[in-house]
Amino acid sequence: MEIQQSPLYASYIRSLGWSVESVEGGQLFIKKFPVFGGFAKLQRTTRLPSIGTLLPLIRAYQINKLSVEPDAGIPQRTFALWINKISPHVSLITTAYLPTKTIRVNLHGSENDIFTRFTQAKRRAVRRAEKNQVAVRTSDRIEDLIRVKNTSAGFLGFITTSGIDKLWSVFAPRHAEILLAYAPRFSLITRHRSIRTLGAVLILFWDNIAYYWIAGATREGKKLFAPTLLVWEALKVSRRRGMKQFDFVGVWDERLPKENHNWKGFTKFKEGFGGKTVYYPISMLRKSI
Repeated sequence: MEIQQSPLYASYIRSLGWSVESVEGGQLFIKKFPVFGGFAKLQRTTRLPSIGTLLPLIRAYQINKLSVEPDAGIPQRTFALWINKISPHVSLITTAYLPTKTIRVNLHGSENDIFTRFTQAKRRAVRRAEKNQVAVRTSDRIEDLIRVKNTSAGFLGFITTSGIDKLWSVFAPRHAEILLAYAPRFSLITRHRSIRTLGAVLILFWDNIAYYWIAGATREGKKLFAPTLLVWEALKVSRRRGMKQFDFVGVWDERLPKENHNWKGFTKFKEGFGGKTVYYPISMLRKSI
């Protein structure tokens, strides 16, 4: 079960004002809007529900827009056939709310085994970060991550962290951890040493998978290779927690070449840690297919 189908994620969705209904082992997220009717999302379900199960909910909540983004285990052809059955009853949203492709790192073996699967450039970046006196510690304050992420995202950066405080309150501390990258700063004027935060990452844990949920770094942090060190420490933390895989939660999908061009940069970054790609089924209603 992926994290979007977990009971904790359902609690988080409810905290945002959505309703959650069970549909043949999956969870349907529903948001009602005055005048416009209802909007629903079925995300990462391992089973596509029957029309007979969905139709009563569609009518009860007056759902006129439905987004379906199934688990990677559902074949593309199966999804396409299901779409043909449901599309006469409700308008399907073909815009992806979740990434259609991700990278997962296998956490088997020792820490050294994981490190040796990095590209040479990534191993070198970890050593450079350590040489630059960058270190990583945990934090129990979601405000620390929000501050770094908002700064790194620039103007309107607060949009990228909307709802993160509620997510943290649901998942922490058992199913979430914040890592902060920092380095010392010495003032020639005051002759005192202080600490400056260079980057942060929020990791969520569910069903033996660690999720690289949200991350950010300052310009200085990027120059000092703090993001690479944060991933390395996140992998080690995830392994110590007993996780089997580390999910980077989305990369650019070459099947949809016209979408998310700005993801190519961090996709290249994530590809350097020795993971394997995972593809999710995509709607055949997309014009780019």
